[in-house]
Amino acid sequence: MDTKSLISNYVWLIDFIRRRGKVPYKEINKAWQREGRDGGMELSKRTFLRHINDIADIFGIDIECEGFGEYNYFITYDDSKSNTTKTWLLNSMSLHNFVCESQQLKKRILLENIPSGQKFLTTMIEAIRDQRKVHIWHQGFGKEESNFIIDPYCVKLYRQRWYVLAKSELGVRIYALDRINNAECTDKKIKLPDTNPEEIFENIIGVSIISGKVEHIILKAYKGEEYGHRDCYLRSLPLHSSQIENAQKSTDEYAIFEYNLKPTYEFVQELLTMQNEVEIVEPISLRKHIMEIVESIGERYKTKARKTKG
Repeated sequence: MDTKSLISNYVWLIDFIRRRGKVPYKEINKAWQREGRDGGMELSKRTFLRHINDIADIFGIDIECEGFGEYNYFITYDDSKSNTTKTWLLNSMSLHNFVCESQQLKKRILLENIPSGQKFLTTMIEAIRDQRKVHIWHQGFGKEESNFIIDPYCVKLYRQRWYVLAKSELGVRIYALDRINNAECTDKKIKLPDTNPEEIFENIIGVSIISGKVEHIILKAYKGEEYGHRDCYLRSLPLHSSQIENAQKSTDEYAIFEYNLKPTYEFVQELLTMQNEVEIVEPISLRKHIMEIVESIGERYKTKARKTKG
């Protein structure tokens, strides 16, 4: 069997056992044949056990058997849970498996488009892997193209754009890949910093690398249909990993959520998209900043309305 088919089978087994929690071998075998894997042939116990060993080696996921009753198989250790990249890859491959095997669903699974920044994504990843400098031709919005050398440290996906965190002659910066007109990997070696890239983005939302201290932010999320059940949305999809709900300070009218992060441009943008469904309580400086933006927006619309009437 070719490598592509093997990986596809491994991903299918991981996904199936994850979704079922605990499942006996006979049910795995039935589902395997029903899905038409390996041409609908039976999954022999010997092949199944070999796949389990390979999954542990390749993905860091341990699948074991209870050893009693129906001999249920289940995941005992999942390294991907602490590795966002591995989780993303497994989820992507699982979806790819499902779509490829259900051709009639292709037009009914709608994904967000990611711009042309993907063109240089492989170049950046290869450079990071090989620890090499990259020559880029970069053109920011409203600026002339310039070319320079960067030391790429990591890549990050945010809001449908790929970014590379890199060191240039200007220091450590973040560059959107869709603003790069060309990129060439050089033969010059770099030394990756000891700092884990996740630590750099740990206390921010978005990609803005800003100085300053982490602030304790308190947010009111108003309840009810009038406010789009914002409290429920924040519980189901937290704004940031530091989010906690303060039940003692929450009321029937609103829920209190607290964060420890730096108030980046992207964080402010997130708040503004929620309109009157949320309110910043602390810090006062951030509350004033939001208020100034809202007043500026209001003034702009008032000016337009006066001109239209005139």
